[in-house]
This record gives sequence, C-alpha cells and structure tokens, in this order.
Amino acid sequence: MAWIRSSDRTNVFITARKSMTIRTYVHSSHKRVESSALLNCGATENFMSMDYAKWLKLPIKRLAAPRPLFNVDRTTNRKGDLLFYSDLKMKTGSVTKIMRFFLTDLGHHRIILGYPWFVANQPRIDWAKGWIDASHLPVIISSPEFPTIRLPSKPVVLTLRQTPFQDEPLLAVQVAYPTKRLTLTQAEWNTIPQHY
Repeated sequence: MAWIRSSDRTNVFITARKSMTIRTYVHSSHKRVESSALLNCGATENFMSMDYAKWLKLPIKRLAAPRPLFNVDRTTNRKGDLLFYSDLKMKTGSVTKIMRFFLTDLGHHRIILGYPWFVANQPRIDWAKGWIDASHLPVIISSPEFPTIRLPSKPVVLTLRQTPFQDEPLLAVQVAYPTKRLTLTQAEWNTIPQHY
C-alpha cells in the first residue's frame, strides 16, 4: 500500500504507515453498510475505492483535470492519475461536514480517511494503543442528498384499531412517533407471526 503526501497542490501521494482502522457506516440511497476505514494521517486526501463507490451507487463526478497519484517512494501509482471524486456528507461524532473523496483502486482497503479528515475533526487518538476518543464516533458517510437520520427521543407507541373498508375489515396501525399510518387487510394481518 502507498501513502499520500503532497509535494505540491496537483500531486497526491499514498502510504500505509502511521495508520489504524475504525468502523464506519456508509448510507446511500440504495444501501446501508458497515465498513472499515483506514485512518492515514500521511494521506494528503480522503479516498474511496472506485468499485465500492459504484457498488454503493454514490454520486461520482469527473475532475476538471487529472491529478497525478504517487506512491510514497515517488513512483506513479499503478492505477495512474486520479480522474473521479465524490463529495460526501460525513458525520464524525456530532460534527457533520461535506468532504471530498478521490476514487481509485485502494487494494484491499475501501475507504482511507486522510489529512483533510484529521484537520476537520481534530480527533484525539492514542496511536500506541490504537485508540480513538469515543466522542468522534460514530463515523457515518452518506450522499449529500441523503437525509440526516434522527432517532426519536421518545419510544414509538403503536395503537391498533379495526376499521371497515368496503367488504373486508382492515386493521389500521397508527404510529405515534413519527406520525405515519400503515393499513393492513385482515388476510395480511393474519400472515404476521404471533409472538408469545
């Protein structure tokens, strides 16, 4: 694996030292997955595997001009120049920011959080123990248009009542929080497993 270190604003470098992994969650309009992200303070940018971004159906954009990608030993990365990126919403603990991820082949890694992530979040990390302060968790990456998930502060209360509908009676389920209504026919209701 290579590190990412910048000699100027157009070249990008990748390395695999000074790093650890953390659990991340990626939410797209089609999938919600748990993944492992490499924290790499030597990487000059944030990266995501192009294949992973395609599989998640994340918004992929083309760079106006290619950016050379170099390994730490100054050799050209085997995948060549960076051509694509994705601007994603990133929630680290209670902080949410839009961050750019450059898309390329990352070998066995799917996500690399580089220097921009460290600058934006100033995480408290004990590198010797491989520990990150819990206030920087969870790390959630999502499409910018993906709605922020807010968990209810109160438990959800369900009430059941029978309502007539044409010839077949319906059971209406009223969800108290958030306000939603789900209506099932008696036949559909009977297919739900009973728990004792």
